[in-house]
Amino acid sequence: MGADKKIDLYKEPAAFFRERVTDVMARRGLETIAVAEYYIVDLLSRFLQTSNLFDQHKDENTSDREPLALMLLRAQSKELQGPEKITILKKLGDTSLYISGFFGDSLTHKIIDLEYYREMGAIAYRSLSHVIRDDQFQELYNELHNKFSQFGDVLTEISQELKIDNNQNLLRLYELYLQTGSTFAKTQLDEKGLPTPPIIQNNPGRKIKN
Repeated sequence: MGADKKIDLYKEPAAFFRERVTDVMARRGLETIAVAEYYIVDLLSRFLQTSNLFDQHKDENTSDREPLALMLLRAQSKELQGPEKITILKKLGDTSLYISGFFGDSLTHKIIDLEYYREMGAIAYRSLSHVIRDDQFQELYNELHNKFSQFGDVLTEISQELKIDNNQNLLRLYELYLQTGSTFAKTQLDEKGLPTPPIIQNNPGRKIKN
């Protein structure tokens, strides 16, 4: 089965990010397997919505992020097997790669620094390559482990190109647009060159704001 059937991409954001990922990798002379490049594009697309960076509480409308070290400890527990272990490791790897790449500058001089995120993420992807049985995904996660810092640098360069400093500059702006259809948010995103999907106007639960 081909890679395009195993890893689905969101069409709108993916087209935007694929062009940038391809360009940055070419400038850096970074060669990788095709499925890894698709994975990076999908990662950027998924985390445009801040809800994908956090685990939602079932009993309240707030969100929280489990410390990376605790996620890794839980994933390495002998009692945890199968899909749940894979889910935790993937969440750990993806979150670490995205934050260390896209928001690495904000980690300078912090207790939990850039090196910490990169170490946690690389370990998570290496563990995934050992746990998962699919040969294609074993190759993918090995590649993500071996080139974690290089992929992080690709995300950093994309972030700098878009002049993004923190979550509020893009992620929350994009989320605001998706939730409300705000024309202000759309204008700001358009100015950054980020495509916005059409808003379904007949959704009774959506309030359009300017």
